[in-house]
Amino acid sequence: MMKKVFCLFLFSYGLSAYCNDDVSLTIVGYIVPKCGFTTENNNLTLSSNGFANTELVINCNSPMRVSLQSLNGGLRHQQDIKVNDYNVNWSILDANYSMAVSAKLLKSAKVLNVNDVLFNSIAKLQIELVEPLIYAGIYQDVIRIEMTPTAVSGGVR
Repeated sequence: MMKKVFCLFLFSYGLSAYCNDDVSLTIVGYIVPKCGFTTENNNLTLSSNGFANTELVINCNSPMRVSLQSLNGGLRHQQDIKVNDYNVNWSILDANYSMAVSAKLLKSAKVLNVNDVLFNSIAKLQIELVEPLIYAGIYQDVIRIEMTPTAVSGGVR
């Protein structure tokens, strides 16, 4: 009896060895790349000593491309064409990245690549006048900051 069971086992094993099929499965996952940031203050007022700053909280699930641009290339007086230059200091703490640039140079957008993925990271933006403001009135400029995931703007590098 034991011999018959053993023979039956070998016979069924032999058949199954020749009946198997191979299957290859491709598994794909995808997460939409997105970058966002919030700031504690959209309107900065220069202090009496010519300083202003704010912090931005960055949430980006991809390395990113950051663009900074100044509308006027400095603080423009409301009733004149005079533009006062200021310096912009930009730093991202978790990426150990910093940049200092004159607002004059930001008239054309300055683009930087940040290769780190940043979740709940802090970026600091500091403004410092080059020369004090002397004419009465309002001075204004707009700094546009744009963050784009590099997965969208050219691929992860």
